[in-house]
Amino acid sequence: MLANHLGQRGREIPAGTLILTGGITEAVAVAAGDQVTLHMQNMGSTSLSFV
Repeated sequence: MLANHLGQRGREIPAGTLILTGGITEAVAVAAGDQVTLHMQNMGSTSLSFV
């Protein structure tokens, strides 16, 4: 779908591009000491701590 969408606009996905299925934002780099929390409506939440 992404490739088709871009192709219709004369654009392409560069080789080696990381594509996250279902992702609507760009990937964000994390480092030691960072904490990420995911909140899902009506499902709760989960957190990751990077060491």
